[in-house]
Amino acid sequence: MPDHSPRDSREVPSSADAKRRPRLPGAVVVRPSPDELIDALAADLFLHSLACVRQFGDFHLALGVWPEAERFFLRLLYDPRFRELPWVRTHLWIVEETAPASRFTVLEEAIVSHSDIPESQVHRMSGGDPQELASGYEASLKETLGWREKGHDRLDFVLLPVLAGGETHGVELRVPDAPLVAPLDSVAAMSARLLNASRFVAMLAVGEGSSDAIKQMDRGPRRSKDAMIPGSRLHAGDLRLLGGELRWYIDHSVCEDEPPLPPIPLDDAPHGTPGGGA
Repeated sequence: MPDHSPRDSREVPSSADAKRRPRLPGAVVVRPSPDELIDALAADLFLHSLACVRQFGDFHLALGVWPEAERFFLRLLYDPRFRELPWVRTHLWIVEETAPASRFTVLEEAIVSHSDIPESQVHRMSGGDPQELASGYEASLKETLGWREKGHDRLDFVLLPVLAGGETHGVELRVPDAPLVAPLDSVAAMSARLLNASRFVAMLAVGEGSSDAIKQMDRGPRRSKDAMIPGSRLHAGDLRLLGGELRWYIDHSVCEDEPPLPPIPLDDAPHGTPGGGA
């Protein structure tokens, strides 16, 4: 593993010079393999956490939990490059939780039990049904983020998956008075209103169906507002941050070859012949 300090993913040029990056809202980070992609994501989270702690004194991290993300969680703890990640100043949130709660167990085992994050800063969803989970979590978010200056009372870093069909974690609710967390079938999830207000959202495209989803978003137009059904599952291509940064992490397999440039016409015809000079 390379022995160097973490760098912002935009400072590391992609070697896919002959590839065209997908047209997506926000910045697109490309790496040759999922493992290098996770390195880039971890470096961005690390640098962002330090900047937030310097500016605000704490760091609010919300993680989506899905199978392919587990090795990213582990990378944050075992890679020496990220050893100084300020867990003691970090508030840990989950983007989407089942009822009864089960997904946070992954974060307990991968992060909480191996870091020095204070128990009071570990925010689990609790309750017997999705509505109870959602209402309790919204109250915790408002209370905890309310300690910050107005305008900075938002999540600092959110990790979301690109799932099959282009869906992601979250609920399609974005009007000003929409709840921050809402029930969605058998889960409770953060709403588009909360996610779009975040300081940084990372979309990680690893796992079955993610490559096809990115290619579809690249080829086709973004869904119309009429297709954004309130209370439905959030579509990754519909995220539009309000003053924050949206960054996509994809590997080379998603990029398409750039079409070759047309040949430059050469005027080699003799003078006085068609195509030549007068």
